[in-house]
Amino acid sequence: MKTETVIITSRGSGMAEALLATEKLGADNGLAKKEKLRLRLLSEELIGLMRGIAGDVEALYWVEQAEKKYELHLKANVPMAPEIRRQLLAASSSGKNAAARGFMGKLREMIAFLTLSDEQSALASASMDLMSMGGPAGYDAGLTSYIWSLNCYKAGVRQRMAEGGAAENDWEVLERSIVANLSDEVIVRIVGSEAEIIIAKTF
Repeated sequence: MKTETVIITSRGSGMAEALLATEKLGADNGLAKKEKLRLRLLSEELIGLMRGIAGDVEALYWVEQAEKKYELHLKANVPMAPEIRRQLLAASSSGKNAAARGFMGKLREMIAFLTLSDEQSALASASMDLMSMGGPAGYDAGLTSYIWSLNCYKAGVRQRMAEGGAAENDWEVLERSIVANLSDEVIVRIVGSEAEIIIAKTF
């Protein structure tokens, strides 16, 4: 089963409709009250990614369901117009981007970094750890494609901690994250300027 695809924007349009569609799918499939709440929280977190994107960006949102497994999808083309690039780079290089301190903020910055065609170094410090420990397919500059996995990232953080590396802060960020705690997996797929984020949860 699949919800209708909802168009949402970084200015807030469509977000309420997307949440209602998510809640209806959970209710129609008999999820318990706590399960419906968790599904809504994951939906809110995913949709919230759009609020931090500069400019007027549109995304497609939908939820797929098979028995007790749910996949929340957000797919957007992130245009790197000069003004949007300037805002992203200024926020990241200044260190004043408070939203990036949380897990979803870091994820948003990683997506911004990977969709930039140039001037990438200014975003590298904020997103490189997330990229290096969560990319099962790696980053291919020739194809401009990338796949990132939350579970791979968690495994990388655990390994770094076991080896005595400085990863305690990364783990604390994960522990504070609704998405990292409630989801079974998060996948980010990027091809050129198109990004798709998938949150998977089985109840």
